[in-house]
Formats: sequence, C-alpha cells, structure tokens
Amino acid sequence: MRFKRSEGLTASEKLLAELCDRSFLKLWTYPNLFKKPPGKELIDLLVVFGNDVIIFSDKSCSYPDTGDADLDWSRWYRRSIADSAHQIAQAERWIRSCPDRIFLDAKCTERLPIELPNANDMRVHRICVALGALDRAEVETGTRALKIEPAVLNDAVRFTVGRTDKASGWVHVFDDTSLTTILSELSTIKDFIHYLGSKVALMETGSFKFAEAETDLLARYLWHDRTFPAAEGPYRIVPNLWEQVESSPEFLAGREANEVSYFWDGLIEYISDHYLNETLEFGNELSMSDHERTVRIMAGETRFFRRILSKAILERAEIAKKQAISTLLPSDQSDVSYVLYIGRGDQGKDHAAYRAERAKDLQLRCVAAKAVNPEKRFIVGIAMDARGVKGSSEDFFFMDTVDWTAEDIEKAQKMRTELGYFKAGSAIMSRLSEDEYPGSRKAVYIRRLAHELSCLTVSESLELAAMLKAAWVLPDNGN
Repeated sequence: MRFKRSEGLTASEKLLAELCDRSFLKLWTYPNLFKKPPGKELIDLLVVFGNDVIIFSDKSCSYPDTGDADLDWSRWYRRSIADSAHQIAQAERWIRSCPDRIFLDAKCTERLPIELPNANDMRVHRICVALGALDRAEVETGTRALKIEPAVLNDAVRFTVGRTDKASGWVHVFDDTSLTTILSELSTIKDFIHYLGSKVALMETGSFKFAEAETDLLARYLWHDRTFPAAEGPYRIVPNLWEQVESSPEFLAGREANEVSYFWDGLIEYISDHYLNETLEFGNELSMSDHERTVRIMAGETRFFRRILSKAILERAEIAKKQAISTLLPSDQSDVSYVLYIGRGDQGKDHAAYRAERAKDLQLRCVAAKAVNPEKRFIVGIAMDARGVKGSSEDFFFMDTVDWTAEDIEKAQKMRTELGYFKAGSAIMSRLSEDEYPGSRKAVYIRRLAHELSCLTVSESLELAAMLKAAWVLPDNGN
C-alpha cells in the first residue's frame, strides 16, 4: 500500500469519512490530518480536488440543559460551531502557508500524498459539521433542523446559523440531517462544489433572508435545475420544501435512475485501488500526481453524466458479445473526450496477445479522437471486454494534447482516414437522450409556480406550501 490514511477516530468522524468516501471517493478524501511542528491535529477531514479544497470540521457535542435556554444555546454554539469555525480558519492558514507540512499520522512520518494547489489558485470551501442540537431544536421550535438566516451573527438567535466572525468567508453549517442528505444527493465533488458556490452567491446578493432548514435550500436548488432563481425582492424558502420535493414521483424516479451511475464510480475506485496497492499490470511506476490527474478527469463528471456514461458502457458491453464495438462518449467537461473500446474477449486464445492488440487499438483510436474533436485537450481511453466473458481485463489510456500542433492533428486525421476510425457522416459520437428527472412534466409546472411566488411573506409561504401539495396530485393529462 502506497500510504495508509485514517478512517475517522470518533463515531461522528467515521460517519463523515464514510459519507465523503462514497461521494468524493477515497483518492481525494483524507480524514484526521496533522501538522508539523508540533504534530497536532490539523483538521477532521480534507478533500482536495484540483484547485478546490474542502475543509470539514466535525463537532459532535451533547446539548446542555441548565434550565436557561439562551445559555444552553450559547454554550452549544461555542463548542460546536464557533470552535469548529476557528479550527477551519487555522487549518486554512496552515494549508495555504505550509502545504508541505501536512501529514496523515500523528507522528508526522507520512506526508499528505495528494498535491495541493497553489495558494493563489486555491478555492476553499468551509464546512462545519455540528451535531447534537436537533432534539432540543424540535422541542423548542417544532422543526428538527438548524435554521439559516444570513443576517444573524454568531449565536444571536437560538437554533439559527448565519455568519461567524471566527473564520473568513462563508462557513456552511450542516446538522445531523442535512449532512447525510446533502452528501447523498450531491454525491460527486462537482455537484457538491457547485451547490456550495451557488449558495454563497445567493447569500452575497442580500436577497435571501431565511430558510427553516438547509435541506429546504437544497430542495429549491435541485428543483430549479441546480440554480437559485433570481427574485425581485427579499424572499424566504418554502417551509418543508425538501419533504415535498423528495416525495415527488419525478424526484424518486431520478434517484432510482442514478443507481446505474455508480458503475462509473466503481471504475474510478477499481483503478485507484489497484494503483494504491501497486497491483496494476501496467502503470505502477506512475507518480501519484500523474495517476491522480488521469482519474480526476473521470471524477470530474456530475452524477447525471455518470449515469449517461454508465448506461452507454453497459449497453455496449452487451452488444460486444457479438462483435467488438468502439465509440466516442460525451463529457460534461468541455475539454474532455472519452474513447470506449469493448472487445469480445480472448475467445479462449492467448489473453496477453489479445489484450496487447486491444490496448494498441485503443491508443490509436484516442489519437484519431483528437482529429474528430481537435478542440478537446484531454482524451481518456477505456478498454474492456464484453459483459460476462471469462478472463476479462481493463485498460485505461490518457492523453494531454496541450502541446499538439496543427501538423500533429493533420497526422492524426490521416491515420484516422487510413484505419477507418470514426468515419465522417457516421454516428461517431454516442448521442443519448436522458432526463435527469424522468416524467417531469408536472415538475416543470411546479418549478414555474414556485418561481412566480419566490418573494414570500410568512402567510404566502403557507399558501404556496398548500398549492404545491395540491399540484403534486394533479393528473398528468398533458395540460
């Protein structure tokens, strides 16, 4: 094993590590990091993905019961949120100034294996995980969540989070419920970071005033095509919006449709596990930075695009039982092309010879792919065998064409023509039709309704909630 990282020390840290491993994958997730000197804990969990750095501070604290409600909240806030924000601020300063003095172990013998971005390029996202207050919140407010109100500073309002003076920039506070929900629904780095950025942008407009729960904010974001629609005046998020969105048939259908997307996650984890255990047939000699750069491109796809890619690969893996198949696959990243080649398997013959020929074919097709889409910088090739064949294997190939000249592209085009790869006029690029939320005709109606009433008073919030509830049971008659 190239390195050994922590899996979390406390029960809440272990839960956080498990959630982040599933959403962000292990190569980019590092629990319980330490700094040197003096070998003290730096932060509870760090995610590093290109120029994005996500700092998690986890505080699981029991809620006091002194009989003084304000004092109880103040004490819990200080131990859970204020101390967490302070830890995040210290960690951020250390990460920016001492990136070479971050370690996986308390003895500081094993350095953080992933490369941190330059301080000037670094985009930091700050997450406070504050657990333990929801039972009391439910008793006192009737809502099992921490409310969000940007105008609130520190602990000024019970069970409400806003800004903190303990850290620079916005600190996102996730409670027991929102932590699991958000990391489950925004289960890729790209999806998660886009939500955080959209949320910060909303807060900085000054138009957003209040939400009863982080999950209601998430519901509004998801149901408006992953945006926070602009409003002409101050508005509040509809109460209990998450429960309504999560129970909709369209949303449930989208969640079910996403199950196949974890095939793509599996490919990333599969190749990374082999690399970390040094069990690759080819590629064990690569540096960590070279390997990470390749799989980071694959991990840069959203959950929706992972669904598209996974379905395309699995469908073609069935077709390849009869004949080998190759295609270009789309990417949500403007500078990326995927080349897929699926062979029939070795057919009982010499597998090494078959695999070498398949790998050579894949590399040539990757070169040809540059001629098809010369504007794409990165080409990722994936070769595998038809579904269910014995002795199957996989190969991955990566090309960075940043230094390619017009002459290089011309040579690639000539080779493409000679070998007959991706012929002009043929369906060279996989064209797939996919709805993120299948059967979303009613969803369009409800999103429009919510957008039209985005400026809400309390009475309007209750009225809209009733309208949404009624809209959900309207017959889907095409009107």
